[in-house]
Amino acid sequence: SGLAKISSPMTGGGVLVRPGTADMAIYDQIVLQPYLPRDRKFSSIIDCGANIGLTARYLNSAYPTATLITVEPDASNYEMLVANTADRPNIRCVRAGIWPTLGHLDLQEEGLRYSSFQTKKASTDTGLEAVTIVEIMKRFDLPRVSLLKIDIEGSELELFSGADTSWIERIDAIAIELHDSWRPGCGDAFFKAISAWSWSFSFHGGAVLCERRGG
Repeated sequence: SGLAKISSPMTGGGVLVRPGTADMAIYDQIVLQPYLPRDRKFSSIIDCGANIGLTARYLNSAYPTATLITVEPDASNYEMLVANTADRPNIRCVRAGIWPTLGHLDLQEEGLRYSSFQTKKASTDTGLEAVTIVEIMKRFDLPRVSLLKIDIEGSELELFSGADTSWIERIDAIAIELHDSWRPGCGDAFFKAISAWSWSFSFHGGAVLCERRGG
């Protein structure tokens, strides 16, 4: 019960986790794989579906000078995210859900404690804020994004099926976890949306890393 602190060079020191939840499985995924390459030149990163900040700490350790914006919808995860990144001035936190349009969302837990929350468009103008990739870029004055990390529990289907995906032009690399196993069509929507540009692909655990080729 309560909180525990565990430490690894991969996360740049100690991070808080909640024993008895999915936090340790996520920690293992980030630290033991390792999650993503640490030899690129990422200078601006948006982490969509940041959970408790383990990926953010991993990326901050690998790219300490990069501006890193984290987006997390769940209140409990967000509280942990803020605590785990409080000593990292390059990391900024937003409590919201990523969506193709601005508005509001409902949040539904889908997985093991705190591991998976699915967002759905709300029927009223209250509740969780829905933000777009473009809105996040505007808020933090990011004309381009070096790395867009996406792990949004199936909502990639809506994000990449949206009417306007022209913002992909301003993204240099995308690391995405696709959830076709329980939301068929996620991968199809994603690969169709990025097909107007040329990419190199590599696989890192459950993530597909897509890096732009030819400018």
